Amino acid sequence: MRPSRTEKEKAMRDKMIPELYANTYNKFIGFEILELSSTYSKARIKCDERLHNTYGSIHGGALLSFVDAMAGATGSMSGYYVTTVSANLNFLLPAVNTEYIYCECMKLKTGKHILVFDIRVTDDEGNLLDSGEFSFFASKVPVLENNLKF
Repeated sequence: MRPSRTEKEKAMRDKMIPELYANTYNKFIGFEILELSSTYSKARIKCDERLHNTYGSIHGGALLSFVDAMAGATGSMSGYYVTTVSANLNFLLPAVNTEYIYCECMKLKTGKHILVFDIRVTDDEGNLLDSGEFSFFASKVPVLENNLKF
């Protein structure tokens, strides 16, 4: 992970990453955060049979929840916890013959209350498996208690 650009970003990461890893569902899907900021995040999950569908590829629901967790974490790095407004994920190729699935979230827009992210899901070879767009509503609940002091 690249070094934090600001003290606020460092404090946000120091709070968000342990929260994400402590969540029971996140533990189940088993993701690893590779990068986390307010404009970009990258994470990966190991292809595990527990996440497979009947056809032997990663279940679409597992992919959707993985992406939702990472895009939500990216949105929350803006300073306030977010909740999903809409989620669109296009399943382009099955997630097979790869050790890991990678999710990249890139911020497209931050409005007064709505944040929008572009999503890319790839395999070990960099093949695009899924793409989409997620929108979040920024709550009034700050991630950091002293959020306004930075």
